[in-house]
Amino acid sequence: METHPVDEAIERYVRERMERGEKAAGERFLSYARLRYQGRELAEFLQRTIGMLRYYINFFRLLSNPFKGPELAFFSTALSIALFGSFMLTDPDERNLGCFIVAGALVNGWSIIRYVIRNWCDLSVLIAIYNEILALAEQELRSETAAPQPG
Repeated sequence: METHPVDEAIERYVRERMERGEKAAGERFLSYARLRYQGRELAEFLQRTIGMLRYYINFFRLLSNPFKGPELAFFSTALSIALFGSFMLTDPDERNLGCFIVAGALVNGWSIIRYVIRNWCDLSVLIAIYNEILALAEQELRSETAAPQPG
């Protein structure tokens, strides 16, 4: 089984979840899975979905850590430039240039902090939605394997 249909179903759930809510998105996800797959294929689809969701959740948890990306390096650079500008403020001949450097470093540092917070919030919401899909797929897989297969 290819991973493209699984990714497509996950993206549809996320889009539907953002627009209409958890219940409508869950019903649409399950109806898509049941219409497209039957029997063993449905169980395989759900297992593949569970595996991919666990991978995505772990991957996004790593991404949501601001100390593991380039943002920390950019922020530390802005901080060091601000310190250099503050040092320039002590010299009367370099005071104007120091003001500009400190102001620029503060603006860039603040924009980096805002970006990190926005990214962290977006990834936290996405992880929560992926956890919803994971619980839904695990529950459906348990009900599929517990129900007798028509034969």
